Amino acid sequence: MKLSNFMHEIRSIYCRKILNSHVEFTNEFVIELDNGSIGVGSSPMGETLSIYEDRINKIEHKNIIETIKQDQYLDIPMDQEKFDDYLQRKINAFGRNNSYALSMAFFYAINKSRSTPQNCKGNNKKQTFPNLCLNILNGGIHAYTNPVLSDFHEYLLVSKNNNLKEMLKDHQEIQKTIKEKLLNKNKIVVNNNLVNKFDTADNRKCIEFLIDVIQELNLTNKYDLMIDAAGTDLWSEQGYRFSLTDNSLKTSDELYEYWMGLIKDYNLKFLEDPFHEKDFESWKKLTTTQDKCTIIGDDLYSGDPQKIQEGLTKKYSDAVMLKPNQAGTVTATIKAIEKTHSNNKILIMSHRSISTESIFLATITHMYNARYIKNGPILTDYSSIIRINELIRLYGDAI
Repeated sequence: MKLSNFMHEIRSIYCRKILNSHVEFTNEFVIELDNGSIGVGSSPMGETLSIYEDRINKIEHKNIIETIKQDQYLDIPMDQEKFDDYLQRKINAFGRNNSYALSMAFFYAINKSRSTPQNCKGNNKKQTFPNLCLNILNGGIHAYTNPVLSDFHEYLLVSKNNNLKEMLKDHQEIQKTIKEKLLNKNKIVVNNNLVNKFDTADNRKCIEFLIDVIQELNLTNKYDLMIDAAGTDLWSEQGYRFSLTDNSLKTSDELYEYWMGLIKDYNLKFLEDPFHEKDFESWKKLTTTQDKCTIIGDDLYSGDPQKIQEGLTKKYSDAVMLKPNQAGTVTATIKAIEKTHSNNKILIMSHRSISTESIFLATITHMYNARYIKNGPILTDYSSIIRINELIRLYGDAI
């Protein structure tokens, strides 16, 4: 699948400040083309960042626009790939999120449509609504939705079917039950957030709590258990530390054994970022020595097509979680998708924890018929509803 090769000239670029889901100002770029069409792009970002992502980029948006003008990328015929190639070369100067926002604005300007562009060359396969990875419990230091004391950032349920109405109905029942059960738990403050504490400070207690709820609601056969471990946040120079629970320190081999235990004891089916981005041997060992759990590379790849190809070739993971803003441009996002598909691996499209109103995640999920989408806490993050609504528009009768 490839983007259309329509050529257009950029007549003007301007930027305005809008609010993201954390009520912080962020850049929204607006691009107008020679035919009068306008596209808008704003980038989400993560609270937990990979080692490959932007930290603080202090470049002013007016300097970005002035640089584009000085480099003579206005008023010349360009397609998406040519503009994105320029942005990739400037990504260190502009910042990855600004480059992504510009690329997205150009994408929507060229395609003149809020929804999936008809001018993109897709396949003729029947489109099926993606299975949702439902965010249920949150741990770590950014725990907001059903917060629990845990070293791991997210406990999710992955739907085994793609019936949206069923998934949402089940989600409502699960959330209602969990909220009721958490009311009487002891509370503790973590990073200025009030979180629920189980009788024992142990990550296994979170798993057992969630499994008990699913069993109580007779939903065990409909959902698989998934953990986002955010392995980089566990890492220190001494090893992997469970600083929020028992303060234990684990070597790579000990953490490998820990994961193998969870897979065996709790039928864990999806595990995201179990290790630090450069602990390659541990990634390979966990992926190749068991076949019960899908090992997902997220920060491991950070949307980079070359890293994805290398990692899948070397069997670092069974699946790729793709966050388009990490890729940096629309073209890089598509190349990352194609690398995943060409290696016959599972693709999971994902939101970021700090959102804007962008619906590009829904657009690209539909364009490439991704099997899974991780969309954020539905009840507490309305941007997740915005993306689901866009998926409803795009898939239509497929729901």
